[in-house]
Amino acid sequence: MTDSPAILFKNVRLAFPDFLVEGSLLAEGGRISALWISEPPAYIPAHAEVLDCENLILAPGLVDIHNHGALTHDFVGASAEGNKAALRFHAEQGVTTLLATVMTETHEQMSAALKLLAEQHAAAELPPNFRGIHVEGPYFHADKRGAHRLECLRDPVRTEYEKFWEISRGLIRIFTHAPERKGSAEFCQFLHERGCVPAIGHTRATMLDIRRAGAHGARHFVHANNAIDWPLRKARPDGWLGTEMTGMGTLLSHSAFTGEIISDGYHLPIEMIRLILTAKGTDHIAIVSDSCPAAGCEPGEYVQGGMRIILRENNLVLSGSGSMDGTDVPPLGGSATTQLRMIRNYLDWGFGIVAPLKMSTAVPARIIGEAQRGILRAGNHADLILLDDRANLAATYVGGQLIHSSKTA
Repeated sequence: MTDSPAILFKNVRLAFPDFLVEGSLLAEGGRISALWISEPPAYIPAHAEVLDCENLILAPGLVDIHNHGALTHDFVGASAEGNKAALRFHAEQGVTTLLATVMTETHEQMSAALKLLAEQHAAAELPPNFRGIHVEGPYFHADKRGAHRLECLRDPVRTEYEKFWEISRGLIRIFTHAPERKGSAEFCQFLHERGCVPAIGHTRATMLDIRRAGAHGARHFVHANNAIDWPLRKARPDGWLGTEMTGMGTLLSHSAFTGEIISDGYHLPIEMIRLILTAKGTDHIAIVSDSCPAAGCEPGEYVQGGMRIILRENNLVLSGSGSMDGTDVPPLGGSATTQLRMIRNYLDWGFGIVAPLKMSTAVPARIIGEAQRGILRAGNHADLILLDDRANLAATYVGGQLIHSSKTA
């Protein structure tokens, strides 16, 4: 987007990972070319548009690394128009970097979804916030499948995931699996060698399973607390009752692993969010939407990953596949809450805006190796959002180009 106009954002509060500060920012040619902190701009290019931001917050655009779609569309559904509509919807919610998440389905359906996204990207047909693919499944533990189809779960076999990689043209940035499945080590090493993040989720893995996966490249946990066990009491092989750390215990105690949380108010209680952030710190946990096809829709029934989901009032999404874990109530079926709305949740919970902004920008960008996104820095991409103090969105810019404004919404 080198033809992007020059824009000077002045009278603005710049959002850095650990603080807000008054200043100005100049974007030219799709990049951040200069910043001034607590001082007026040293120069204004003659051709630049000057925006008086009236003390709004100028932040990096949101980075959503776990997102299944919106407006009835599921990225695994392989619809060209649906892909574009879902990406546009999230851009209008401030997401300037998005990984389209292709979830568990048949080999044929997942292949079709990956192939279509790769072809659309190669043809420059997708909105500019598309930055790759997250594959979630099908290599999961049956007991922790959540809203993934039981009959589609399987072990990672190289011929399949290698084909997925080829079909995607190397666009897979994260691939989530359960490390107790046979073939996990080879799977993780294959991805790590190609710059893809092997992630852990929907698992009953022991700490030993996870350590072995980590030794072969695994380094991230998806939706921590959900479909992942907490420490539990378990008989040891040498004949006494001990504590098995399992997934959450390993995430919280191992600095090499990052994690993500769905902060919609349903997937984790606020007390558990505080616990996770106390143990890991806000530098190691990303906020993700895990947005499902019901995002942006009215309450009703929708389809995700070939299964029925139910959107209730207040953005509660339930699986329509029946009960699990010995109860008579359905599990959650994903999230219909946008990443920006999740930031507002943190404001309601008393966190302030700086920490959730960091967990929605700098942290997820770092997880997927986007060194020139997610932070305001000279030379980085001018992917920017303007917000008020309640995280209400005023405008979204990708590569210095305005792609959404609340004034025209």
